Amino acid sequence: MLGLAFVLRAVEDTGDGTLSWFSPIGWVRKARPFAGERWWPLLVAVAAAVALVAVADALSDRRDIGAGPVTPRSGPRTAAPGLGRPLGLALRLQRGGLVGWSAGVFLTGAAYGWLADDIEDLVGDNEAVRDAIAPYGDVGRTDSYLARSMLTPALIASGYAVQSVLRLRGEETSLLAEPVLATLLPRHRWAAGHLIVAPGGSVLVLAAGGPGAGLAYGITGHDLGQVPRLLGAALVYAPALWPLVGLTTALFGLVPRAVAAAWAAVAFCLVIGVLSELLDVPVRVTGLSPFQHTPLLPAEDLAVAPLLALSAIAVALTVLGLIDFHRQDLGGTATI
Repeated sequence: MLGLAFVLRAVEDTGDGTLSWFSPIGWVRKARPFAGERWWPLLVAVAAAVALVAVADALSDRRDIGAGPVTPRSGPRTAAPGLGRPLGLALRLQRGGLVGWSAGVFLTGAAYGWLADDIEDLVGDNEAVRDAIAPYGDVGRTDSYLARSMLTPALIASGYAVQSVLRLRGEETSLLAEPVLATLLPRHRWAAGHLIVAPGGSVLVLAAGGPGAGLAYGITGHDLGQVPRLLGAALVYAPALWPLVGLTTALFGLVPRAVAAAWAAVAFCLVIGVLSELLDVPVRVTGLSPFQHTPLLPAEDLAVAPLLALSAIAVALTVLGLIDFHRQDLGGTATI
């Protein structure tokens, strides 16, 4: 829903602004702070919030705790064969999040791709924006814009990467891991199911941004050949996501009660990726973000060495977390 709201608001830049009325982000923009202030569009946001809370309150009175107002269908008599394996179970538990995050990243990529064909007109005489998307060598401004735009879907995908690993902790604290691990299933195999879904699923989420941008740019610029190029530009960020998977796994193994601190790493990467140039952050600080070591395709040449280094860091952190997971009680902390 957030991705859809962002796309509808972004279309306002190239249209007459009608679609932005269907986006909460658009309502705030129409207040036009510091540019002919109008307070009344904010009433739309207040009215919508009050109406939605009233609807939610009415629905909550008509359902049982933990259930919805619609009676669920009976499930199959027997489970699918894949659910008897750790990877199959992890996929089943995380498929909803995988689909949701992928849809959001696809819409985000589409928003950026939709504006690419008109980037020169949108930039205009704004020197700050021109400097931010300055062309690389022989590469034009449009490719430079698209290369930088792929960072945003990658930062969003990092949220899925962390959330996916956190499912391990959620299974622990909800006591759903105990009956599984009470069988002959080793701990490392149970954890490995989720730790395969986390990096693999993050690649799928990340990949959704490339086709989203490529299709939107192809429709507006009549060049669908951009889809494979932008798919590659999106996928090159995959090694930058994996250290976050490794960091979350390490926290899960070492200090499971503090594993949610991994979100601080996502926030750090977001701030560095979006505001580092504006805030003039020192290079030694920006270098802590794995996304700063990723080549900006299609504006730059592919550099393999930093991608291999990021992958190695991710593997080391993941192994560290799995080793310490074996030393702790479920829901506890690492012991020697």
